[in-house]
Amino acid sequence: MNSISPSQSSLFSLPALQQYDEYLLVMNPDESVSNDVAYNRKKVIEIIGDKIKNNVPPYISIASFFYAIETEGALIRSITQCLKGRIRSSFIWLEDFGCIESKGDLFILSKPKSFFNEICKVVYPALVHCQGLDKSKTVVFNKDPYIPIAKGLSAAQLAKAWSFFKQKKYENKFIADKLSLLKRGDLDSEFALVTEFKL
Repeated sequence: MNSISPSQSSLFSLPALQQYDEYLLVMNPDESVSNDVAYNRKKVIEIIGDKIKNNVPPYISIASFFYAIETEGALIRSITQCLKGRIRSSFIWLEDFGCIESKGDLFILSKPKSFFNEICKVVYPALVHCQGLDKSKTVVFNKDPYIPIAKGLSAAQLAKAWSFFKQKKYENKFIADKLSLLKRGDLDSEFALVTEFKL
């Protein structure tokens, strides 16, 4: 019987490809704000006469990145350690609406920006220095916080919706006392909750 040498056998044992999922670190508003967002999403649908993307629970994105699911536990521990005692709960004020024409996004503006900038600065090392990070993709930190109402509208749809919302006033607030880590395996699936971090 012919034997296979180690050099020959290595040809048949390719290393397993690492699987990266898309992750979001977000802040979720309270029920009052969530109800307002749901109402305004229905208004957009009424105005444009079509369905909209981003029909998911309201959130303010802090960071988005791709990470190896095999080492997810290390990521959670790292974020927990970075946040511990450094970021405390705070009021978030919401005021009026905004849009990004190039993206077709319509949203509710939120502040203070300084609070979100501080969160980004604190969690930065937890994300970019973790071994499981997919370094071929950019880690996106959102220093201009907002709550999406509709995303990816066509130019014509956004023009219709913005003609209504740009004149509309809105004010509310909520207490930010936790961050949520979400993930999804592919672009066609919904984000699912991984864990929450108390502030």
